[in-house]
Amino acid sequence: MKKGLLLATSLASSISFAASPIYQPTGSSFTLGTSVNKRALSTALYNPAAPFLMVNNKDGGRFRMSLFGPMAFGYELGQVDSLEDSIDELDAKLDSDIDTVEEAEDVLDDVNKLIADLGTDATGKGMFSTQVPLFPMIYRSREYGAFMFDASLSGLVKGSFLDDEATLQGTTIQTQSSVYVKDGADLNFSFGYSKDIWANQYGMLVGGAKLHAHYLTLGKALLVLQEDDDIGDEFSDSLEDNQESTFGVGLDVGAVWVAENYQFGLTATNLNEPEFDYGIIGQNCSNLTGTQIDNCVVAAQFASRGEIASSETHVMERQVTIDGALALSDKQWTLATSYDLFEVNDFVGDQYQWAVVSASYYGDSNWAPGFRIGYRKNLAGSELSYANLGMSLFKRFSMDLAYGLETIEVDGTEAPRSLNLSLGFQTAF
Repeated sequence: MKKGLLLATSLASSISFAASPIYQPTGSSFTLGTSVNKRALSTALYNPAAPFLMVNNKDGGRFRMSLFGPMAFGYELGQVDSLEDSIDELDAKLDSDIDTVEEAEDVLDDVNKLIADLGTDATGKGMFSTQVPLFPMIYRSREYGAFMFDASLSGLVKGSFLDDEATLQGTTIQTQSSVYVKDGADLNFSFGYSKDIWANQYGMLVGGAKLHAHYLTLGKALLVLQEDDDIGDEFSDSLEDNQESTFGVGLDVGAVWVAENYQFGLTATNLNEPEFDYGIIGQNCSNLTGTQIDNCVVAAQFASRGEIASSETHVMERQVTIDGALALSDKQWTLATSYDLFEVNDFVGDQYQWAVVSASYYGDSNWAPGFRIGYRKNLAGSELSYANLGMSLFKRFSMDLAYGLETIEVDGTEAPRSLNLSLGFQTAF
């Protein structure tokens, strides 16, 4: 059991997970929010009306594309810093000789306290997203509006601890506490169309729509804590065996009112709320062999108590986002904000509802760097907040860092509970 406890804690306390999704908006959008900024191509990926504003027809330009990325990595952790000392103390007690039932009962109390803490705090999540090279591609016709083609890949994995009260069998401590992992990967191809709808002396209204073709693979695995040197390989095999791939189509619509010094945007995503299936666990246990039977039976027991689902469907829930921006000097200086009206779930069931404020500067010179800063808050789920900083070099290379403001302590050093890094290279406006 000791190795299993340490594995569960490492899932939550490691900051080296490897793996525009709601949990990690793409590229500069993590700093700028969903408000479209014609100088940052990644802001065209959310509001379907945005691509029309991304190509400068006045200068004869009709085509714009990305070159590489943006590619983003990130992690989120539970409040795990208080568990390390308890783990060390428990290790010492489990390594000691337990000769009597009274001694075992004393250790049992400590084990159950730790198990309860792990069940509350021991979660860890890794996130990854990238645009397929050269995408998105935007072509704007003078007569027929703007067309956008996009291809992207995003994924995440989340580990959590399912606590089950430990009991005594003589002087042996036993528990069915388990490590539970869910993962998802989305290969997304999309086609969008946007066009100016109406204009007067005060500004212009642009509308757009976008269709997404999702190929979404979702999996999960449960592993009962036990002594096993091949525990990592067993997890990998279980995830591969319990995955399901589903194809679905989503529809987004959006509009932007653009004036000389301000703009307002409205975006509605996943209007049809497409559904995708997970792999199944905790069923047909008799068809399995070895430790897989034990894991399956325990998964069925957790499912019967409503702590996990043997079979489930992920719904890409409908979201509506409003945004606005004030701009000066041909939109070189911009103050922007965006706000999600609802809370929605990501692939693994975590809730997100973003509120964002940002300020940015993009100069006209290829040699003057662009800067952006912002603050982002998840109003649902983990309720984590971020200080965001981004830079663009030569009007093409961009990098953004989202630094979590809530902290944990790892090996005596303070670290953010969440961190996101994005890099990309794209054509200029």
